[in-house]
Amino acid sequence: MSEQREHAAEAERLLRKVLEYPDDREELLLAAAAQWILAERPAEALALYDELLHPTSDPPSDPVSSPALVQALKVSALWDTGAEQQARELALSVRAQAPATLPPWQIIGETFEVHDDLPAAAAWLEDATDHFLTPDEVTYEARRILITRHRVRRLLGESHDDRDHLADYVHSAPVPLDELHDPKRLWSLGSDDPAEVRREIERLRTELADHRAALSRPYPLAVLYWPEAELVALLTRYPVFAADYGSYPEHLRSVEQALHALSATGVPHLGVVTATLPTYEAYARTQALPPATPSLPAAYATSLAARGHATPWPPPRTSPCWCGAPVPYAEHCGRPGTA
Repeated sequence: MSEQREHAAEAERLLRKVLEYPDDREELLLAAAAQWILAERPAEALALYDELLHPTSDPPSDPVSSPALVQALKVSALWDTGAEQQARELALSVRAQAPATLPPWQIIGETFEVHDDLPAAAAWLEDATDHFLTPDEVTYEARRILITRHRVRRLLGESHDDRDHLADYVHSAPVPLDELHDPKRLWSLGSDDPAEVRREIERLRTELADHRAALSRPYPLAVLYWPEAELVALLTRYPVFAADYGSYPEHLRSVEQALHALSATGVPHLGVVTATLPTYEAYARTQALPPATPSLPAAYATSLAARGHATPWPPPRTSPCWCGAPVPYAEHCGRPGTA
């Protein structure tokens, strides 16, 4: 209760500043509305959003700089006051405007998600992705929408599509999005059971420690490996690489031989990174280059290694082979004479 009183007091302080600083009226009213929301008094926030959208001051104040943003905030506040139908109607109005900036899309999409209307959230975020994702590059706005869309689709139990693969690629943390957006994990963070919340906090702390440790180590110089099905898909779609990779057995031998050659020159921290066609094409989009660009696979390998996806080479001879074969390394790619 004391925190709510503090937020309410801050809202009132900001409102008193409006008369003192009329040029900052819009920013002050938005900040005051945010404090009313934190004070769990959405009706007061609604009144400020309405004042911004339909000024009653005399003389009238300047039009708000981003009506779609204020309307999106109003959608969330309306829902918090129980006016769900009105909130949905306003959300449709905002969608019809096709806002050119990210916040209105993000706010309304997450409002649907918070209020457990996941299908509506997914539909809204699909429209947002269409709006911000371009064929040439993945902008910061598109990255945020892609990751939010991935979370909602994971909660819905949807199978991955190309945009989910792209979201996983542009996500830079070492914890995969599938794990980060695991519904059980998300529900445990919202659990009323203190023990369950503590367990999740400890797991997050462990992951953070692992991430910091990984950042403190040099990442390996990695050679790119295409599993057989991925190599077939790559060469079918981009035959320009056929001369570089050859058949799958030739590709396996060439990876092992390249690693031995690098090791012989004294290069430390060698590794293997496993390629997939969806993430390769996603990387090409982030670089605004055609996937058939000859130099792109090497840059893709470096990017995967820098993001912690390299398998150290050579593995212990009795460990599984780096190519994923269900036999020890010494009996497969590490056989004498392979390199």
